[in-house]
Amino acid sequence: MSTPSTPTPAEDAETMMRRDGYLPPREAAVDLGCGHRWLLDGLNQHGFPHTRMGRAKWLSPEDRAEIRKLCRVPAEPAKISRLRRSTRKPARAAA
Repeated sequence: MSTPSTPTPAEDAETMMRRDGYLPPREAAVDLGCGHRWLLDGLNQHGFPHTRMGRAKWLSPEDRAEIRKLCRVPAEPAKISRLRRSTRKPARAAA
């Protein structure tokens, strides 16, 4: 008869973090649609928001939303209107 193994403290922490919506960087990169290495560089060198528990890095849903906001490229209205004008058909003169 086997006895169920008790979870280690690391497993407990991982279960707790995942339950609260936190993701490790590799899974967060998939969620954000970016590369794992790019995300780690952002966490380590560029100040992207995250939570550290020991050596482990975790990203909450709020952290991921903030990273999306930080990396957002706003539209340029003047450029958009120029593109629209250039793709319109020329008006025909009345006969």
